[in-house]
Amino acid sequence: MKVDKFTPELAAALAQAVTGQPLAATATTVPELAAELADLGWDASRLAALRAECMASRRPWPFPVALERRRQLGFARFDALLAQLRVELGLAGTLAQARTADRALTADELRLIAEKPPHWG
Repeated sequence: MKVDKFTPELAAALAQAVTGQPLAATATTVPELAAELADLGWDASRLAALRAECMASRRPWPFPVALERRRQLGFARFDALLAQLRVELGLAGTLAQARTADRALTADELRLIAEKPPHWG
C-alpha cells in the first residue's frame, strides 16, 4: 500500500480537526500522526471520548477547520487524509444502537405498523 506523505501544516490541520486544539504536529504520514497524537496525550480512547461528548452535546466532530486553511491545503486531500486518520484511530463511524421505546406503542402506532402499502400486495 502506498503511504501518502504530507506537510507539517497539513498534519497540524488534521490534528486540529480531531482534537479541536491547535497542535504543532510534524508527522508526514497518517500512522505517524496517530502516534504523534498519542504522544501528545490524544490517544484513540481520549479522542473517542471527545467525539462521544461532542455528539451528546450536538457539537460537530471532527471539528471544523477554517475554509481558507483547507483551501490552501487542498479540500479533497484534506478530507481524504482526515478519513484515513479516523480509520487509523478507530473512529471511522459510530456504533449502531437500537433505540427502545420509553412506552408501549399506542393503538394508532400499532395500526400504522400493521398497514402495508398497496404495492406490497
